[in-house]
Amino acid sequence: MNRNWKRFGVIALALLLVVTLLPLGSFRAYAEEGDDIEVLGCKVGDVIKFGHYEQDGNTANGKEEIEWQVLKVESNQVLVVSKYALDCKPYNTEYKNVTWETCTLRTWLNNDFKNAAFSSAEQAKIPTVTIVNKNNPKYRTEGGNSTNDQIFCLSLEEMESCFGNYNWYDREKMYGYNQNLICTPTQYAENNGAYAYTITEDDYNNYCKPYGYTRDVIGRRVSYWWLRSPGFCNDHACNVATDSSAGADCSGFVDYDYVGVRPALYISRTNPTSIKLDKTSDIMYYGNEMTLTETLTPSYVTETTITWTSSNPTVATVNNGTVKAKSAGKTTITAKTVNGLTATCDITVFADNVSGNIFADIKADSWMYTPAKSVYDKGYMTGTGTLDGRVLFSPNTDMNRTMFVQALYSMDGKPDVTYVQKFSDVNESAWYAKAVTWASNNGVVAGNADGTFGINGKATREQLALMFYKYAVSKNLDVTVKPSTTLDGFADANKVDSWALTAVKWAVERGIISGKGNASTGYRIDPIGKATRVECAAMMNKFSEIYANAPKLGDEDLEEPLALPEEEIEDLPVPADETEDVIIDEEETEDEDVPSEDEEGTDEGEINPEEEAAEE
Repeated sequence: MNRNWKRFGVIALALLLVVTLLPLGSFRAYAEEGDDIEVLGCKVGDVIKFGHYEQDGNTANGKEEIEWQVLKVESNQVLVVSKYALDCKPYNTEYKNVTWETCTLRTWLNNDFKNAAFSSAEQAKIPTVTIVNKNNPKYRTEGGNSTNDQIFCLSLEEMESCFGNYNWYDREKMYGYNQNLICTPTQYAENNGAYAYTITEDDYNNYCKPYGYTRDVIGRRVSYWWLRSPGFCNDHACNVATDSSAGADCSGFVDYDYVGVRPALYISRTNPTSIKLDKTSDIMYYGNEMTLTETLTPSYVTETTITWTSSNPTVATVNNGTVKAKSAGKTTITAKTVNGLTATCDITVFADNVSGNIFADIKADSWMYTPAKSVYDKGYMTGTGTLDGRVLFSPNTDMNRTMFVQALYSMDGKPDVTYVQKFSDVNESAWYAKAVTWASNNGVVAGNADGTFGINGKATREQLALMFYKYAVSKNLDVTVKPSTTLDGFADANKVDSWALTAVKWAVERGIISGKGNASTGYRIDPIGKATRVECAAMMNKFSEIYANAPKLGDEDLEEPLALPEEEIEDLPVPADETEDVIIDEEETEDEDVPSEDEEGTDEGEINPEEEAAEE
């Protein structure tokens, strides 16, 4: 017998005007804020795949994986309900008084549906549980005996506790509206008679919005679905209506043949037996992102939490599978399951993929590229390593004294020099031994009071200015400083040490050293700041440009070389891999010191040297 029964939104809206409203919070879900139930990875709200059932209505392409929403997590099992109404069946094929124990829907779920949806291995993961069948809380209709089932429909109490608070509830009539109960039927369920319609904009404004539903319900395809609890008498069973109303007062005749079925079951907690990523290696470029996707087996795994790590976060970071390239180098992304299985993806990061860019860690369109390539091509400076055939220049690595002396020595053509043991920390076999000897012989550098050169001492900007100045003097180049040249335009001019003042003025006047900052923040010389490799490269380029083919002065015109006080040279230790492959974060250096000559000063950037000199 088919008795068509549908709950219309117009009637519901009329009832809204006369019923008693309850505040949200009348019912509690297992996943309330603060619970954060999660054991070994599976948590309330997760959607897992388990079993296969016809869903798209096309039997030719086989069954589709069933998606299940996790409702409750226990130590050894999880309670799930199908995300969609999978089929359409009456609660009982005959119109008569029944309970869950005696209804035909229970028999169909635990036989026909179970065998159609699950393999024997999957069925073994579905425990048989004792189902308590309570009376209707309003009408006291008998719920019947407890049953032992593998698959069942949710009870009224389980529905109310697992799907969160009602948006609106009538305490007297014991029914309400809950947006979380909206259920979409599969095409297969509709083909088998499940009543469904699509929520329109008008439906939302007239029947959903008054109950506090959000706009994302618009366009949802919705249907009825059965609960196992009895209705107001035993020829009725509770259900959730298309408008997502539900409660003790919401029921229909047991032989209605247009109500959808959302099976519920427990799944034994299952760890994955393997994990695989969709990529095992990839190449990325600064600032790029990509997402790695993991696949766990078997398909019915409940413990799905994955821990993601990067072996070198300075090269690339990872968050929930999303990898972000940071700087040049290599890193391995690892995905780890709750039971310790791992899958990896090797990532190589370059600055860019511009054809002809010889550098792995400098973008071709960066201000760093021109000075770095110029000194590299001329042989003044070498790379710190290679990355898959491209040069690592390590532009933001601090320049130490030996690096800079070697660069000056190379710029001078590496003249023959006889090693002399002048400093206790400079061995004849060291790669910088000749450069240090050359610099010392030509008055470019001096040692420390303890007899050391300070091979690992960092080179400050004012020290570089002095060494450039003394190198120019050694080459009989004009180092005259105009009387009008001052450092008054720099906020930190008073921090320049007296022994470096003339050299800094000369370097500023010639544009070899420029200021940091901008007009709004103020300009700084940063005399005691560390100088980076790319800053030194820019200074060397400017020096070469200024003094290319410059006439030399006679000896009588030379200024007295300035001596760098021994106490001013710090002997700072550096890591053993100071000149090894250093990973640089290009993104953090785009506004650093020393832009190209045709750039204007920007935040944390350099003043244009030519404009600075012109103003003076």
